[in-house]
Amino acid sequence: MITCNGNGSFDMLVIGVDKRMKALQRVPKEDVKALKVFVEERPDIVDYTSLCVFHCASGSKVHTYLLVGLDNKPVQYATYEDFRVGRKILQAARKEKVRELALLIDTLEMDIPSLIDGLLYQNYEFIQYKTQASPNLVKNINLITASLQIKELNTLCYVYSSVYEGIYLARDLTNMPSNELTPRKFADWVQELCKGENIHVESLNKWNLEKRHMGGIVAVGKGSMNPPQLVSVLYQGDPDSKEVLGLVGKGILYDSGGLSLKSHANLEFMKDDMAGAAVVLGVIRALMLLKYPVNVLAVMPLAENIPSGMSYRVDDVITMYNGKTVEIKNTDAEGRLVLADAVAYAQDKGATRIIDFATLTGACVTALGTVRSGMVGNDQEWMNRIFTLAERVHEKVWQFPADREYEKQLQSDIADLKNVGSPEAGAITAGLFIRQFIKEGTPWIHFDIAGTAFLEKKDDTGYIGATGTGIKTVLEWLKGGGSV
Repeated sequence: MITCNGNGSFDMLVIGVDKRMKALQRVPKEDVKALKVFVEERPDIVDYTSLCVFHCASGSKVHTYLLVGLDNKPVQYATYEDFRVGRKILQAARKEKVRELALLIDTLEMDIPSLIDGLLYQNYEFIQYKTQASPNLVKNINLITASLQIKELNTLCYVYSSVYEGIYLARDLTNMPSNELTPRKFADWVQELCKGENIHVESLNKWNLEKRHMGGIVAVGKGSMNPPQLVSVLYQGDPDSKEVLGLVGKGILYDSGGLSLKSHANLEFMKDDMAGAAVVLGVIRALMLLKYPVNVLAVMPLAENIPSGMSYRVDDVITMYNGKTVEIKNTDAEGRLVLADAVAYAQDKGATRIIDFATLTGACVTALGTVRSGMVGNDQEWMNRIFTLAERVHEKVWQFPADREYEKQLQSDIADLKNVGSPEAGAITAGLFIRQFIKEGTPWIHFDIAGTAFLEKKDDTGYIGATGTGIKTVLEWLKGGGSV
């Protein structure tokens, strides 16, 4: 829970310090002298982004302070650094096993939204399968101010808390092992979570998918004993508007590569291949709390790509939902097949513009690593707007080109398309495969989050696992009414 000017109790107090040490005027009088001596003996403490924990004994009480250096902070600085400092503050608090954290934000000289974002980003853990672990999260975060508007600040806290409700949900789902989260169980999660007057859920089982000729989803899911599903959720925040954002998320609950079997090393962490579906569900969850006056249709194609005697094969030709035929050249290029059916279905269900999220290609990881998500689309003005908003909310992206020349790689000798091109430009051609299923005149953006959706190694703040990337960007755009 994060609030402004809540109760006065704290296990750790965060203050900004510089050579002038004016911030010490805001701490308990009995601690001022000890803090002043400590800072004077450690001049490096006041350097910008320096963080130092100080335990101060005053009589029978021991107060814990986190000192944040402010000296030499650039006049023009990136709010991303404030976001990172917020993360490091929370990391330090958790290391000290703090439950009640208070921040004297007037002393920190930071961008408050970025600070809140960083604090909430880091205040997460996934321990439900650890039998002897105890939660180590900050229970309450109290922002203390004497100069800022309390009402506005509490509104900001509520907005970010709602956004992170969606992010934490997406992280939980992505972190879950595949034996616990099958297509059917994911669909059940959606049914349970998405209840309300302005929420409508549709769930299609394998029989329904076959009846609707969704050849991509059916083919990918054929090999598994857990049959495929497609779940859609319509959030109607503005029933009078015909504008509907279609959010499509790749939901491969486990990806072995199918008959084009991955190596042992590449099989690890394939539980995260449904992160796209988790992202779009996270957006819906946040919208249910934020109640933005917008319309969003979330479509989640769910399947397991598993080899068996029933699996689809290399050289098969399948017929997609929109009637196009696809020659299969690699069963490990399955994500674009389920997305193609899902984006076509979203448009038939009324979506007027489309954003899809997918852990789609290793080629994107090769190009951008784990720092930025890849982006490709057909509406440059909209992409420019989304890029700006993504930077604002600290979700880094980078645009790939979408020249028509790349599409030549997808031409098949015997079908309308083939599902892979040559080894070159793999992230681009994967995105452009999806474009073949976007109707003329429908704005579309594809995000490849293969490198950013799940951190396999701890980053510099100690975070590991699912990130929920993409949720903040979409919600930031929807906050403005979803206009370009």
